[in-house]
Amino acid sequence: MIKEEKRKSKYNKKKTKSQIIMEYVRTVSVSFFTALIITAVLAIHARSEMIKNLYVNIEEQAKIEEQIAKQVVMQSDLMKDLKNKKYSICMHVGYLYETVHDYKNAQTAYELALSKAKPGVYDPYFKLAGVLIAQEEFKEAQKLLNSVRDTKNKKLIKQKTRAYIEMGDKYYSVGKFLSAGKSYEKAKFYYDKFSKKDKVIDNAIIVRLVNAYSETADILVKSGYNSDAVRFLKKAEKFEPKNLNIKYKLAIIYSDLDPEKSVEYFEPLLNEIPQNIDYGTYCKALMKSANIADLSGRPTRAKYYRYKIHSIDLFIDRKVVYKNDIDTYLNSFIIKKLWFKYKLRPAYIFENRSNTDITNLSAEFVLRNRDKVREVITKKIVTKDNPLYSNGAKTGEITVMFGKNIFTRKELENYEIDVYLYKDEKYKTLVGSSKVPKKSIYPAEQAQGLRIKGF
Repeated sequence: MIKEEKRKSKYNKKKTKSQIIMEYVRTVSVSFFTALIITAVLAIHARSEMIKNLYVNIEEQAKIEEQIAKQVVMQSDLMKDLKNKKYSICMHVGYLYETVHDYKNAQTAYELALSKAKPGVYDPYFKLAGVLIAQEEFKEAQKLLNSVRDTKNKKLIKQKTRAYIEMGDKYYSVGKFLSAGKSYEKAKFYYDKFSKKDKVIDNAIIVRLVNAYSETADILVKSGYNSDAVRFLKKAEKFEPKNLNIKYKLAIIYSDLDPEKSVEYFEPLLNEIPQNIDYGTYCKALMKSANIADLSGRPTRAKYYRYKIHSIDLFIDRKVVYKNDIDTYLNSFIIKKLWFKYKLRPAYIFENRSNTDITNLSAEFVLRNRDKVREVITKKIVTKDNPLYSNGAKTGEITVMFGKNIFTRKELENYEIDVYLYKDEKYKTLVGSSKVPKKSIYPAEQAQGLRIKGF
């Protein structure tokens, strides 16, 4: 009886004001957090949709413009009676034909615009030069550019710079690297007339110029004209003195022409890019240099060259990973979709193809979207306690879980993974680069068991 009264008093007890307020706050809080979670989920979904819409890139926009221009060109005879039209109409018609790659009609329209242009108006010159270059009519384009001689007009100088870059790019695309280099030099000549320079533009011209002369040198070497190749590489070196690729090419060519000069170029490369050097060629250059030094009465220098050969062998063993010494396999690639995000989980196996046991090796996995690095993961894959023996020994599966959030499949297609191996962190060797396999762009349960031999 007493227990029943206590129970009754407990449940029929009138609630205090503070209890009512607390229950009200609790109910509101639960509702608020529920709404917050729902809002967050909807926001994430909206963001993923927004990112999908943003992936209408420049190329797609250009295609849209081209389609519009095609419709305009097909629906009307733009060339009809164009001789009697105004300058601005001729320019616009030229632009429409240029957009749809009808360069002949574009050329005609721009020539008419040029004949109607007022003195000091240079736009038709450069539009016409552009379509001449597109048709590989380089001599006509060159004559047109030479006919414009006002060197005080800043807009004109800018247009000439751009025109010579376009000409160089066209020469380069058709394999005329020497002509491309000369065009880029002219672009640099005009660009240097500006007192205020944009480093990005200046660097873009220099990179083009160096690449053109480097390609020219490669062709000359294949044809046996090593001395001429050196001449163009030296020109490239003048524009980009710190370019290691140019220095390496000079080191290789000089190994026959002038071994001691070759050693001069090789020595700094040993500190900068030892993993990319052909040590066979380097050591031959050192041996030849030692013999030359002996014959010319420089025994101390000869001794130095011979000592260098032995020290390089020790350096390679301790510090350097050669790309050909390691085979890299992309053993599996799993993409797991969590909510509205994709997670990448590749797994690699490394095989020692060298004649030396490896007791110290690390790997760096770099996830990048085109040229932008998005994430870097480093792992120790070989130690003294777990060595990688010579002639075919393999590591276990090395799994990498990237944390980068990727929201669309379209975005996934732009991602690549670079794999670097190194014994010393200063000397990393790129042993492989792989795009995200298209077959693996599915939820994890569909991607299981995918095996791809990489690189």
